Amino acid sequence: MSRLYDNQPLQSVPVENHLWKGQWYPEVHSGPGVLLDGVLNARSKHIITDSNQKKSRYVVLHITPTVAHRRKFDSKGVEIEPNFSDTQKVNKGHLMSSYKTEAKGKTDRLSTPELISAVSRQDLSSLTSKYNKEGCVALWATEEQLDKMELENGDTLRLKTTGDCPFIFSLAKLDTVTSRVSNYAGGETVGSSWTDKVMSMKSQDSPEPQDGGGAEDDEWDD
Repeated sequence: MSRLYDNQPLQSVPVENHLWKGQWYPEVHSGPGVLLDGVLNARSKHIITDSNQKKSRYVVLHITPTVAHRRKFDSKGVEIEPNFSDTQKVNKGHLMSSYKTEAKGKTDRLSTPELISAVSRQDLSSLTSKYNKEGCVALWATEEQLDKMELENGDTLRLKTTGDCPFIFSLAKLDTVTSRVSNYAGGETVGSSWTDKVMSMKSQDSPEPQDGGGAEDDEWDD
C-alpha cells in the first residue's frame, strides 16, 4: 500500500537563521567526495543569509555512519566502483566448490574519523555541533532535495557528497530488510538498486569476467 506524503515531522523542526560574512558559495569544494550508509539521528533546519541578502535554506541530517568509502572516478571523470575491500574471494577448483582470498589493492573504505575529517568544514560545524552526538556527521541538503522525501529518525540512509564537503549530492532511504531504495532525492532517477542508479557503477563497455575470476560477494557489507 502506498504511503501519503506527510511533511509534518519536518515542519515541526525549528529553523535557525545565520548571517554569513561575504558571499555564500556552497558549491566550492575539492576532492572526490564520499559514499555513506548511516542511521539518521536528528534533523535541523538552517537559513543562511549572506552579505548580498541571498537566503539559502537547508536541512542538516545528523547521521551515525555504518560504512563509508571514497567516491572514485576514472581519468575521464566518470564515476566508477570504489574498491570496497583490500581483499577478494577468487574461485578455486571446479564448479565453484572452493575459494581463496587474494589481495585486491588499497581499499577506498573510510574509518569514521577519516569520514568526519573528509566532510567537515569548521565554519559549518560550528552552526550544527549542538545537535551532533559523538561519532555523527552533519550533512547538508537543500530543502528542495528533501521536498518529497519521508524521513524519520532511525531511518537508514545511503548518500553521496558532492566532493569532500558536507553538502549532499544524492540521497536514498533504504529498506533495511531488502536493501532496496525506498525513497530517493538528487542525481539520477531512482531505480531498482543503489548499484544501478545511485553509485554510477561500472560502465557498460566493461569486459565480462572470465571463468575462475572473482567470486562476488556483497563487498559493501564486508
